[in-house]
Amino acid sequence: MDLAQSIGRVLAENVVAPHDLPSFDNAAMDGYALRSQDTQGAASESPVRLRVVGESAAGKPYPRSLGAGEAVAISTGAPVPEGANAVLPVEDARVEGETLICSQPVREGSHIRPKGQDVSAGSLLLSAGTRLRLQHLGMLAALGLTPLAVYRRPRVSLVVSGSELLPYDAPLQPGKIRDTNSLLLREWLTRRGIPTRFLGVAPDEMDATVRLLECAMEEAEVVVLTGGVSVGEHDLIKPALERLGARILFWRVNMKPGKPILFARWQERAVFGLPGNPLAVVVGVLNFVLPYLAALEGEAEPLPRCLTARLNAPVRKRETRAEFLTARLFVDEAGSLVAEPTPQQGSALLGSLAMANGFVYLPGGSGDYPAGALVDVLPVLEVIP
Repeated sequence: MDLAQSIGRVLAENVVAPHDLPSFDNAAMDGYALRSQDTQGAASESPVRLRVVGESAAGKPYPRSLGAGEAVAISTGAPVPEGANAVLPVEDARVEGETLICSQPVREGSHIRPKGQDVSAGSLLLSAGTRLRLQHLGMLAALGLTPLAVYRRPRVSLVVSGSELLPYDAPLQPGKIRDTNSLLLREWLTRRGIPTRFLGVAPDEMDATVRLLECAMEEAEVVVLTGGVSVGEHDLIKPALERLGARILFWRVNMKPGKPILFARWQERAVFGLPGNPLAVVVGVLNFVLPYLAALEGEAEPLPRCLTARLNAPVRKRETRAEFLTARLFVDEAGSLVAEPTPQQGSALLGSLAMANGFVYLPGGSGDYPAGALVDVLPVLEVIP
């Protein structure tokens, strides 16, 4: 892909520098390029005089080699002429007509950015499996590295389960709720560049659920389902997958929210069954779906990256399962990352999710966490000071 379209994609091969960066010695400051040996012995009472013979500008280098007793005016970034080995900054220079007067020696290499200082030709820049990010863009562009070989992104099909679900823009009806999960998942994945298609709502009826799952698995490499994965009479996802011949690799995870999470294989397809509660969906996406998709893309380090934060309020953990608490993450005046759990916690509380930009992760086991305790946090959004 062209470099401009490659940001966010995963490299499919190593990227090696085709040439040095910078590709020539250049001036780090405006001033005068000269030969340092010509300035040896210069002093205030006995200055050295050099003849200014031309100029080296960015994009228009001085065309000749510098001779003994000569200097060239030079702009920042301009090529250092052959024969020159130092730059005298303009603020330290005294010029009378076409004569540069040096009142002190200029050290060899002064104010010169040497060829290859930043990147050496042939050096490994980025390994296959690296996800390209904005900080890589300047280096790759400067080296003319385009197009780049990247992995294709996997396609995802979404299905939500539950006869009680209405479209999010529909008027409420008695006993019904609006579907939030399909919108949340579709936006979450498409904003990360994952081709995603929502196939609809599976009603609480076995044959219809099986048909919709068949369509979903024919459409994409990964199917993400929400709802219908627990043990109730109307939880049909697991038996529907088994009827289709899918192999259940795991069902139920020792965490809260998200205990009923399911993962299955059908032929070459992967199927994630997430609980219907919105917070369980988010926790499942962060810890299971996104890392799996990243691994399919070829990313070398696909697992979520936790940060360490300080609790600003005490937390009592009664569950023995691992827990993810909705929290507001912020940077305090001292520059430390702080986690403030939302006042209410619960897997169905969309208001708490709306207040949060991350989760506090509490590992398995019960106990108290006092204010000031250091905890792992999983950001949902960028934490900005």
